[in-house]
Amino acid sequence: MNSKVKKICLTGLMAALVTVCTAFIKIPTGINSGYIHIGDSMIYLSGCLLGPWAALASAIGGAFADILAGAPQWAIPTAIIKALNSVPFIVVTAMYNKNKSPKIINPMTLVMTLISGLITVFGYLLAEGIMYSFPSALTSVPFSVLQAVGSAVIFAIVGKILDQIKIHKYL
Repeated sequence: MNSKVKKICLTGLMAALVTVCTAFIKIPTGINSGYIHIGDSMIYLSGCLLGPWAALASAIGGAFADILAGAPQWAIPTAIIKALNSVPFIVVTAMYNKNKSPKIINPMTLVMTLISGLITVFGYLLAEGIMYSFPSALTSVPFSVLQAVGSAVIFAIVGKILDQIKIHKYL
């Protein structure tokens, strides 16, 4: 199959996984239509598997999730934040895999879960502060941290499994 067609298909698949893991596997926080989810784990995976296409999959998946979850006012900020969430993985994977056999889980991608988690925390703090108020936004920070930690754990587990089946040789 043409590699560009393969990338487009994989981008659509990852956008769908981000959407499902965000909109349907969630716990409402009760604060400003917010919820915690494991969709970020799929964003981390897409960054490792898709390269720059991951930003598109992440933005589309996150925005669709907010629309489907009944919080359409968050679609635009989420699209921006989720695209940014993928960037650390895109950069590190390109650098790390240049000299080694491709692996999803490596010391650098595990560190990037922290960087991406900080993007989530501060991105939503800023967006919620602008949309509602900064005192209200501060109440959401612990939930954003919990979401980032949970997504990092899911990413590590799923990524390790995909590494064991040598997923890169199928891409």
